[in-house]
Amino acid sequence: DSLLQSSGWDVKPNKEDSDSVKQEFLVKHQPTNSGDGYIDYVLWDDETDKPLAVIEAKKTAVSAKIGQTQAKHYADGIEKDYGIRPVIFFTNGYETYIWDDVRGYPERKIFGFYEKESLVYLIKKRESGRLQDVDTNLKITDRGYQLEGIQRLKEAFDQKKRRGLLVQATGTGKTRVAISFSEVLLKAQQGKRILFLCDRRELRRQAHNAYKEFLPDYPRVIVSSRTAKDKDKRIYFSTYPAMMKAYENFDVGFFDLVICDESHRSIYNRYRHLIEYFDALLVGLTATPKRDSNVDTYRYFGEPVYIYSLKEGINDGFLSPFR
Repeated sequence: DSLLQSSGWDVKPNKEDSDSVKQEFLVKHQPTNSGDGYIDYVLWDDETDKPLAVIEAKKTAVSAKIGQTQAKHYADGIEKDYGIRPVIFFTNGYETYIWDDVRGYPERKIFGFYEKESLVYLIKKRESGRLQDVDTNLKITDRGYQLEGIQRLKEAFDQKKRRGLLVQATGTGKTRVAISFSEVLLKAQQGKRILFLCDRRELRRQAHNAYKEFLPDYPRVIVSSRTAKDKDKRIYFSTYPAMMKAYENFDVGFFDLVICDESHRSIYNRYRHLIEYFDALLVGLTATPKRDSNVDTYRYFGEPVYIYSLKEGINDGFLSPFR
């Protein structure tokens, strides 16, 4: 109950229903003797009077995953009666999983429940197109290696991967690639809000100015103590330390894409909780090839979707030799 309440859901005591949360909700078409089942919680859109999600809650002594099949049966029954397939959650109070099976994602562990607005948009994303069907904007990125990197990201996320790492030498336009890919995601309607994380204020300022130049129509904000509760922008910029102080102002489903700039630094030791808090697609940008000092980055993201090295940049004439 407290997890739902912290995400803005009106959970009544003694299993009473509210406009947004139905408890012990009767559902038909179940594999029981009577054909009936009772869903622990149904999250409801009180504006459209439609179900948004089902939640199967197990006791804390057992694994949350025990409730996965049962939750699926509940979702099947809701879909037959209401014509909409709800998002599936199952939890034991300590571990919570989301299962967006309509979009082809397997279940994944998350840090809490989506707020209503984020849940409504998650369902709306079912109507979105493939990233590969959206043309890359050549006014932002027109070099072959940039287009190749963006194409590899499109392919990875269309294949339902949720993390992608780009290794690109310093000076070859990592921020432009991030902007270009952000536009693809927004145009494909697979994303409404984007978070750009970096480790220094100067990099944050440069990224903000670059997005302002190439995507001027999307409202932006730099996250600070003054703007930490700003929820009506599309692109958010923050340093890791600043976001550590502000991230709990946002629900886990608030951002659709998180871009981690300069991912070669040891951010996965210091800021892993922050990055994993958001249930978003994740793009890592780094200039540093794999080595002992940044093995955590590669362990977290997996192998890079694309690499453009310093040597290639020099050979292609885009970079000068360092001597």
